[in-house]
Amino acid sequence: MKLSDTTILTTATFITSIGALLTLIGLTTPRWLKNGYGLWNCRNVCSPSAATLTVLALIFLVISIVLLIVILVRLLPEKLRIIPLGLLVIATLFLIIATTRYLRRFGIVDYSFELITTAHAFAFIASVLLAFWLGTKMNENSIRNTTRSTLPSSTIVFSSS
Repeated sequence: MKLSDTTILTTATFITSIGALLTLIGLTTPRWLKNGYGLWNCRNVCSPSAATLTVLALIFLVISIVLLIVILVRLLPEKLRIIPLGLLVIATLFLIIATTRYLRRFGIVDYSFELITTAHAFAFIASVLLAFWLGTKMNENSIRNTTRSTLPSSTIVFSSS
């Protein structure tokens, strides 16, 4: 079963929209920890770096949504279609780093947690690169198979005289 571009882009736009909505809710709610500390609660402790990274991630997610819709309408040139993917990767990394920075600010985590978070970032980047490589290989194979099957075979026809 082959999925159409429209189905994949619509699904990606929908999933990105859910991510942006959850980021917005998480950004504006005051309870990041069970004891009531929030991202913007500066009377006790606030984390400007986590707040900045979260706001940037939200901006990148919204820009990605807009660009995915523009791609759906087919207004974006093909060379620029990689931009939403790059923005999604950056937004995801910013979100995981913001979480780490916030927890580190409170002294709850130590170097093991930070190593796992860093491993998450590298694994995510590697999976995106692998998906890109696999997509190009599949595209090359489909083009190669299509050209083989559509080319007429050379046959020699003798006239009967």
